[in-house]
Amino acid sequence: MTDQAPISPAYLAEARPLTESLIPKVNRFRTRQEDDGTVTAPTADDIALLGRIKDEACAWYRRNGLGHQADALDADVAGWVDAGLDTPPHFARSRDALRPPEDGSVVFFLAPLQTTNSAPPVGKRLDCFYALRKEPDALPGLAVTHPHPKNNCQSLILITGSDGFAHGNCLVVFPENVAAHDKITDQPYAMFFFNKMRAIHATYALPGAAAVLTPDSIPRASTGLAPEVCYEARALWGYLHDRMHYQGLWPFDEHISLKMNWFVGLLEEIKVDAKTALSCADGEVPYAEEQIAMILLERVFRYPQADDATRNFDSGTGVFLYSWLRERGALTGSPQDGGLLRLDRDATVTALRDYVTTVEKLESEVTTDAEYKAAAKALVRTCLPEGEPKQRYRFTEDQRVLLRAKRSLDRLPPRTFGLAQW
Repeated sequence: MTDQAPISPAYLAEARPLTESLIPKVNRFRTRQEDDGTVTAPTADDIALLGRIKDEACAWYRRNGLGHQADALDADVAGWVDAGLDTPPHFARSRDALRPPEDGSVVFFLAPLQTTNSAPPVGKRLDCFYALRKEPDALPGLAVTHPHPKNNCQSLILITGSDGFAHGNCLVVFPENVAAHDKITDQPYAMFFFNKMRAIHATYALPGAAAVLTPDSIPRASTGLAPEVCYEARALWGYLHDRMHYQGLWPFDEHISLKMNWFVGLLEEIKVDAKTALSCADGEVPYAEEQIAMILLERVFRYPQADDATRNFDSGTGVFLYSWLRERGALTGSPQDGGLLRLDRDATVTALRDYVTTVEKLESEVTTDAEYKAAAKALVRTCLPEGEPKQRYRFTEDQRVLLRAKRSLDRLPPRTFGLAQW
């Protein structure tokens, strides 16, 4: 097995003009942008560069039968130039023109968008990606035993992309990530670059756990997987995770705005991952132990390492789950003076089951969005105490054990992903 994902020569040929000409221009333009996508004191050179980017991208779109995306991009760029590049970009046309590819087909997209968890600077900067959709081989069978009522997720191999996607840990593209003045009311696509997971998991999640857990209690099922196996396991986790969003009394698709509330969303994300892990523990799910290990290691031991952890949504889920497991005897021992904690698998499964029961009881007792938000905030605050101004929470002394590996991990250069690299 090589480090290259299986991509046809034809797709690699289509990636060449993007990699050699368009992407360097995109990378140059995004350095001129602020976090909100604006360009401070824009010059004629900025406008000219954006125009060249637009022309090359539109030519690629039209050459590949995607004229509707070219028309949308042309209109979005024209509107931004007319409004002034020092105003926030509005690329709703491009956002809405993007259609998920069929399995085995490629997709290209260019717009200002938030590349969440990428290498800094992260914001609504211009970025692009070219990727192949590759659903896991085990998905058809899993879809029979664990049907998804409205599956709109796509598992992708990133072939090439600009800095927001090629550097760092960004795995996702949602329509709400695209810079636009309006808010989405539905989510027609959710694209995940799961070929990046193996390197990210080994570089950050495993060392993060090793700094906290006794060696014999670290979940090892996701360690050292062959690239295609890691991709399969992570993509199945993604499928099951999304499936859980559409179940219960407050399904995501019917309450998108509510579920984007920071406190509600935090509980929701932990809930669907907990239910995914429980499905793996309880049933015949392919790569079950690999998924359980990934979920625990990623959420509890990688996500809290973010520089903006006390504002970061994903970090908050990991810190909360850590304390939930501690309080229920799944993580035992004292972290004082460098002591390591022991993770008990059976107690963890019981704690996850208790968590799902607690959140679903909360959902059954609230009747309005306002009640849900208030109840969610109260529950989150049991594990995440209020923080300083502009911070969502603060680390308790016990929770700071999660940051033991941060200094050494921060010294690592961001992971860089080349052409279709596993």
